Amino acid sequence: MSLAAPRYAFAAPFETPPASPIRSLMPYAMKPGNISVAGGYPAQELFDVDGLTAASNQVVARLGACLQYSNIDGQASLRTELARLTAERGLVCDPDTELAVTGGSQQALALVSRVMLQPGDHAIIESPAFPNSVQALRYTGATVHTVPSGPDGVDVDALDEMAGRIKPKIVCVVASFSNPCGATISRQRRLRLLELAVKHQFLIVEDDPYGELRFAGEMVPPIAALAEGEARHWAVYISTMSKTMAPALRIGWIVAPAEVRRRCVGAKAADDMASSAWIQEVVAQYLADGRYAQHVPRIQAAYGARCDAMAQSLNQSLAGRIVFNKPEGGMFFWARLNGDIDATRLLPYAIEQGVVYVPGKVFYADPAQADLYAMRMSFATMNESQIAEGMTRLGRALDACEANAPVSISLAA
Repeated sequence: MSLAAPRYAFAAPFETPPASPIRSLMPYAMKPGNISVAGGYPAQELFDVDGLTAASNQVVARLGACLQYSNIDGQASLRTELARLTAERGLVCDPDTELAVTGGSQQALALVSRVMLQPGDHAIIESPAFPNSVQALRYTGATVHTVPSGPDGVDVDALDEMAGRIKPKIVCVVASFSNPCGATISRQRRLRLLELAVKHQFLIVEDDPYGELRFAGEMVPPIAALAEGEARHWAVYISTMSKTMAPALRIGWIVAPAEVRRRCVGAKAADDMASSAWIQEVVAQYLADGRYAQHVPRIQAAYGARCDAMAQSLNQSLAGRIVFNKPEGGMFFWARLNGDIDATRLLPYAIEQGVVYVPGKVFYADPAQADLYAMRMSFATMNESQIAEGMTRLGRALDACEANAPVSISLAA
């Protein structure tokens, strides 16, 4: 006798199971022989395994203490090192009252969203945006709105108008080399965001996973680093070691006004109690030894060469058929097909040719706003020759799609 499936009363944000169109592409991305420009992963061959091993070996001497629970806000040694690193980026903070360690930047965004938002509240995020960031806001039960973002980042005039109407409590942006657009917000536009935060009394939350991956142009300080006077009360900075050191460490941090930070630490206590003391001490040792400062220029140079290779290959293999903005850092190209073929229709042909990308529509919180001709391509995990071959394959896929040739790959819409 079979029992009927129970009718669970799920919370409203989870009534529909969360889906990840990007993860659904992973079987194709991992297939031997395929070239994937779909994932947002750093290059594994560039991890400083020797440096992390050396730091780990030094921490072995303090094994007993490192196997205990950590402080909820993070090991003092790591908070000190992260405050120093953040100051090098232009943002000076108190490691004891304004900085807390988190399980990557995604947890940091989830924590600040949780302590600021509840059903009936409003939040704004740029569009297109990383889907998991949208989820972090929506899972609070708040209403999430979007404002357009392009080659120069978020449209501040549109934000001003919308904020005046809906009174958001949070506005989230990636100011440096955004995912998916690769855009960088100028210093002047960052100052304008701070003016709007004060004017409309919302918390501007900058997620900065990619800021240290700059390989061209001039560095622009974090938004919070530019805040003066009252604006200092309305700026939060989030960053991570996932893109520069290693994702598996799950080390991120948040710099926020003391009252916001204190509540985020309380929310983390209900979430995971604390990040691993062992991992935190390894990261702190790695930073203190100067290995991080030596490592970052290496990945900057590698990603710069791969970015150049992708731009050159796109111009050679798809000249006149695709437009793109070449980023000054980060990991992503945001490209747009300029013919009659949209990115979703092209994707099965691309997979059949052995190259995988992400259609741009998955980065729009509002499907009605989606640019169906856009695509995100990452240059981080493939070397220059692989990138060139991948763009050649993409050109062949576009030829086949334009000819309406039969295709064996079937993907969900």
